[in-house]
Amino acid sequence: MGIILLPAFLFYAAAAVYGANRSYKIIAVDGIGLYLGLLLASFFISALLPTINVYFRFKAATSLYVFDVPFSLLFNLTTAGLIAICFAVLNSQWLTNQPLPMPISVTATGILTGVAVGTLLSLFFVEQLLGLDKLPRTH
Repeated sequence: MGIILLPAFLFYAAAAVYGANRSYKIIAVDGIGLYLGLLLASFFISALLPTINVYFRFKAATSLYVFDVPFSLLFNLTTAGLIAICFAVLNSQWLTNQPLPMPISVTATGILTGVAVGTLLSLFFVEQLLGLDKLPRTH
């Protein structure tokens, strides 16, 4: 099963590293200010998305397959699509040769980093947070 889950995990890990690098550059250039607040707000709001998605998907479940939660998190089209869209927005200057406005860049960086980090943290902690670890497992 790791052969299937590992590439998706690496996708989110690479997105988290890329977003963290861009976030560091934003903080190094602008310091503490409005852009840092925008970055943190978009980060924390989008970091909750994977956990909320799992909650609404499994809130009425009576039993779970062993890999239901990891599959639900790693192969979620909403979170993967958000990462792909944010990456495309952040690299759109390659096509247009125009610099991206700073608020758009900061928001896209925060969403990309938040979704990636939220997914990775949810892989390890969402079952305990939502009480899904008490449900019987099927193999």
